[in-house]
Amino acid sequence: MPRVADPRNEVGRDKTEKWREKLRAARMPESCQVDTAVAAAVAVVMADRLEQDPDLSPDLQIILATARAVLKQRGFDGRGPSTKLMSRLFHRKDLPALPRAKRSAPQVRDDGEDGGASL
Repeated sequence: MPRVADPRNEVGRDKTEKWREKLRAARMPESCQVDTAVAAAVAVVMADRLEQDPDLSPDLQIILATARAVLKQRGFDGRGPSTKLMSRLFHRKDLPALPRAKRSAPQVRDDGEDGGASL
């Protein structure tokens, strides 16, 4: 939810808006948009994997446990964080429409090393 503009910070707000305009012109996402894309990707992978096997892979279990730990470190406790986390992952209205990435073979670099995933 957007914050109410503070008139005392008009210079900072103007700089931020210009920075955002430059990002849009360069078609570069802001951090929050990247965070949202990562969360959507985790939701897609989890949903697709759970269709094949009711048990989550160790990697996905680690991701969920780490997310819970981050929320706990930030002061959230009890069942609330886990409930909200699972809700955000499994009850997305856009889940069927989200794109699925194709799994590709690892890239081999010129030096013969496994290039792994590239960003």
